[in-house]
Parts: sequence; structure tokens; C-alpha cells
Amino acid sequence: MSEKYQLNFHPDDEGHLLLPQQCSVHALCFEDQKVRNAVAAALEQAFYALAMVGIDLRALDGVTLTRDCRGTASSLQQIPEGQVPLEMSDRPETMEMGRTVAVRRQDEWRFHIVLRAGLGLMTLSKEKEQRDLAYACLAHEAAHVEHEGHLYRTFPSIYGCPLECGTRSRPTFLKALDVWSEYAACRTSAMFRPSAMEEFEAMFCRSVEDSVAVCKERIAAYRSDRRGLQAFVDIQQIFGDLFICAGYFLGHLDGLELKLGEHAPRASALLHHHAPIESIVCRLDRVLHDLWLDEYGWKSVEVFAPIYDLICEMMALHGFAFARHETEWRIVMCEDDGAEQAVHDALESWMTKADRPRD
Repeated sequence: MSEKYQLNFHPDDEGHLLLPQQCSVHALCFEDQKVRNAVAAALEQAFYALAMVGIDLRALDGVTLTRDCRGTASSLQQIPEGQVPLEMSDRPETMEMGRTVAVRRQDEWRFHIVLRAGLGLMTLSKEKEQRDLAYACLAHEAAHVEHEGHLYRTFPSIYGCPLECGTRSRPTFLKALDVWSEYAACRTSAMFRPSAMEEFEAMFCRSVEDSVAVCKERIAAYRSDRRGLQAFVDIQQIFGDLFICAGYFLGHLDGLELKLGEHAPRASALLHHHAPIESIVCRLDRVLHDLWLDEYGWKSVEVFAPIYDLICEMMALHGFAFARHETEWRIVMCEDDGAEQAVHDALESWMTKADRPRD
């Protein structure tokens, strides 16, 4: 096989199937050409199957099998060496199986799936459990192609240039978009692996517990050495990642038409012990569900603002609040539990003084 294997779909023959006319499969991570051909053929059949259940793959650019998902994705996106893209922090208890990235092709953006090499081999496994896992992961990435493709068609200007966020923090607003992205992909693909419910629930619970503890430690450390800028970066990352984990979890719940209180006992018990966090998570679920129902009626990227506001509310609940004043950020931190009102009052007082005319 040459450097890439070209899959050619025939939408005129298949009629209603939402497939690209063609896409490429790069599988040079496998030395054996027979393996490359077999993996490419398995992916082709999988895409036909996914399109038959209604997943829209028209925006699919191709698939690359690799042993380094992050490095390959950065190369496809042409990220300059030394720059780190905004993404979730690595979690030691999980292994990344794939990711979907936007790539520029002539005058439009398309979406390329990057898969771990082992996942390609699992599509050929004699073990049904391994094949099912491989196809569930592929379905999740295919769902990203569908929803990211729709987002691009709706708001084409948000790709390829910095997102305009006004007075909002760009990192947290981008996290809000990622929360929706993972919710939508999980809700669309949940039926392919219902058993993943327990994994997403466990990941969400660990993230709740860890983020609260780590945030308190970071605030104490930053207040002592006055590294406010580092706090501004790190705490947005901590709670942005928590909300992304919530997106996975809530998307899978909603995709299987399950209820948090009835079908996720560990998460339900944890949230009952933290009533303010429970309130935020329940409101997040409603916001995401409403976005899902109205996905084809969005008017502007402001539809993601409620997610941004909930992330900021969660940060304030744990003693961290910020606001933009002209060209700089004002930050308030407090180590006490339930510090939301205290940090908001302190920040409002600070902003009021800053806006007061000077003699």
C-alpha cells in the first residue's frame, strides 16, 4: 500500500447515507501491508455502518493510525513547535484511544480522526469484546465529526482564528465549547457501548474530588508567593477539565436515556454530599440538553455562554473569581469553603474602586 489508502464512497448509490465522496486512511504505523489493507477495509465498513445509523460523516477528512495521538494531531493541525494546544490535562487512570482535529483543506475546514494504532488492530480481533470497544471508540470520534462539522457550517469564523470572547476569559470559553463537544459525541455514540457508563461515572467522581482538593492547595500556594497569573491559568484548567468530564458523563447518561439519581449511584451520593456542586451539575445538564434540542437553531456562539457562567460559578464556589478591567484581569482568591459570596463581594468592591474617577 502507498503512503495512504483512499476510501471512495458512492453517495449516489447509497442515497441517504451522509458520507464524504472520499477520505484517506494513513496506517504506516503498521509494517505489514496486509495489516494496513485489512485495517483500512475494516474502517471503510465501519463508516458505512455508522452512516446507516444516521451519523453525518460528510465533514470527515480521513483517519490516521498512530502510536502518538497527541504528536500526530499537532502535526496535522500544523501547531508550531513549542506551542501547547489548549486541551485536557493527562489523567493517569485513562489511556487516550483517539481524537478528532480540524484541518484546513484548500478553502474549507474538515475533521480528521486520529486513532491509537492498537485500536486499528482491535477491529481485526477474534475477540468480540475487543472489536466492540474499537467500534465504540470509532463511533465516538465519528460523532465528533458530525457535531464539529455542524458547528463549522453554523459558525465558520470560529475555526482558524482566535475566538472573540469579549470580556470573557478565552481559555474558559473554549473549555465551555469542549464541554458541549464531549457531551454531544457521548450522547450520539452511547448506544455503541452502554457499559462505558461506569467508566464515565468514575472519571467524573474522581474529577470532582480531585479538583476541589487541588484548587484549595493551589490557592494556598499562590496566595503565599503571590503568583496570581499562574493561579489564573491553572485553576481555569482544573475546573474546565472537571466540566469536560461532566460532559462525557452527562452525555452518556442522556444518550442511554438514564437518570443520574437512579442509574449513577456513586455520582448521586457524592453530589448529595456537596449540594452547591449538585445544583451546578444539574443546571449544566439542563443547559446541555437544551443545546442538544436546539442544535440546528443556534444563532451565535453566545449559546455556549451559560456553560461558561457555570464554570465561573464553580470556581467562585471554591474561592476563585476574576473579571476583566480594561486590559488586565483582576483576581480574588480565598481558601475558605463556600467562599463564593466572599470572593464576588471582594471582586465587585475592587472593580468599583478601579472604575471610580480619580481627583
